[in-house]
Amino acid sequence: MSYKKYAKDQWSLGLLLAGFLCLELSFGILTGIPGFYLWITGVGTTLVFFLISYLDYIRKKNFYRALEQGSKNLDKAYLLPELLEKPDFAEGQSVYETMLVMERSMAERIQKYEENNREYKEYIELWVHEIKLPIATGKLLVENNKGQYSDSMIEELERIDAYTEQALFYARSNYVEKDYVLKKISLKQVCTEVIQRNRRLLLKEKIQISLHDLDTEVYSDSKWLAFILQQILSNSVKYMGTGERKLEWYAAAEKEMVKLYLKDTGTGIAEQDLPRVCEKGFTGKNGRTGKNSTGLGLYLCKKLCEKMGHRLEIVSKEGKGCMVIIRFPKGSMTDELF
Repeated sequence: MSYKKYAKDQWSLGLLLAGFLCLELSFGILTGIPGFYLWITGVGTTLVFFLISYLDYIRKKNFYRALEQGSKNLDKAYLLPELLEKPDFAEGQSVYETMLVMERSMAERIQKYEENNREYKEYIELWVHEIKLPIATGKLLVENNKGQYSDSMIEELERIDAYTEQALFYARSNYVEKDYVLKKISLKQVCTEVIQRNRRLLLKEKIQISLHDLDTEVYSDSKWLAFILQQILSNSVKYMGTGERKLEWYAAAEKEMVKLYLKDTGTGIAEQDLPRVCEKGFTGKNGRTGKNSTGLGLYLCKKLCEKMGHRLEIVSKEGKGCMVIIRFPKGSMTDELF
């Protein structure tokens, strides 16, 4: 708060000073006091007034300046009273005490929200674990009792399983830092496991697979990385198109990172959609063509990659396929993290 703003707020005292000076002048004229003495008294009174006003401003300035800067710089502005010293003037004390009450109220609301959110997350995790058992049982029953619709039933059960797993990872995505462990893993092993898990779908869709140059290790979490690869694979199959049907996964080591390339020969992504494909709930042009897109797959992939220190990039052109690049830091960058 500048002194100019403070002075404007003291206009009532300024009017009081002006009234006092007018009264003093009138009294001096009526009593015949020489003008020199009236002038000295008026100037002195004005100077004393502004001196007292400025000293009061100095006393209050630090509190209001800390209040303004803290509200701008703090991510959690409701915690500002914790950083402020209790002022020594009545007006500031009233503001300070009101802010303390607001802070306690906000903290209670946030705590309640976090508890509700944690309970919901725990419920979703429990529900997913419980639902996976009847899904697995259903697969076994279908496989052991082959019939006319066995393959279709297994396909639908696998689709249900994929969506329930996506729900689980979505529920955990805000707490991923408490759930993953970064360690050295084999890219080839994780990629092979994901491909093997989807072999039935890939054979049905007659998609050619090419895995090469994956004999390298990166720092990541195998469970979370497998989920990311699963989402990308599902998108590649979903939008494969009718021409050449091919997936190519390979890695390339550079000085400060390892890049994992995930290419497909699908329909690609429209230029206007490319900047937004990782936004939550965004389905774009492809998602409006009857593909039942949720708009969560790539959103989760990007979010989980960022939390694990990876970087996800998508290069695509409509009708020319799509390439997803995952960058894993290594060398000096890895040494800083581990």
